[in-house]
Amino acid sequence: MLLSDKIKNIEEEVGKVNNFLAIVEGKKDRKALEQFGFKRILEISFKKPEDIIEEIKNEKSVFIMTDFDEEGEKKLSQLTTFLTKYGIKADTSLRKKFKSLFKIQKFEELSSITKLTKSLEDDYHGKACSIYNKIFNRSRFHNRRNGGEARHNWRHIRPD
Repeated sequence: MLLSDKIKNIEEEVGKVNNFLAIVEGKKDRKALEQFGFKRILEISFKKPEDIIEEIKNEKSVFIMTDFDEEGEKKLSQLTTFLTKYGIKADTSLRKKFKSLFKIQKFEELSSITKLTKSLEDDYHGKACSIYNKIFNRSRFHNRRNGGEARHNWRHIRPD
C-alpha cells in the first residue's frame, strides 16, 4: 500500500469518528493529528487528573492517542483505568491503526510523513521542481553516465 493510500485510509477513518474527542500527550502530537482531520483534541501534558476529568466529563467515549514509547504506554494504561472508573469508554483502535500503517513510535512523526507526501505529490504533478525529471529524464541520465573526463579515458587504460 502506498503512503498516500495509507493517509487517505486514515483520513476516511477520522472522518467517520470526527465528533469524538482524541486525547494526546503534547502540542506536537496535537498538530500532527490535526493534519489528519481531527477536530477535537485534548492535550494532557502537565495536567492533573482532576482537570482532565473536568474537561471530558460529558463524553461517553474518547480516543486515547498516546505515543508508543514506554511513557506513552504507561499513560495509556493510567488513562484507561482512570476513565473506566468514571464510566467513559477509552478507545484505542485508531491508535493501533496508526501504528500498523505508519510504523511510528511517536505521533509527532506523522507531521514529517504528511509533509513528505505533500512534497512528493507536488513534485509528481509538476507543481514544483520534480526530482523525477532530474533522475529519469533519459538524456540527462545518459549525459551523467557518459560524461566526465575521467570516465571517458577509462577505455584507454591498459593493464600492465
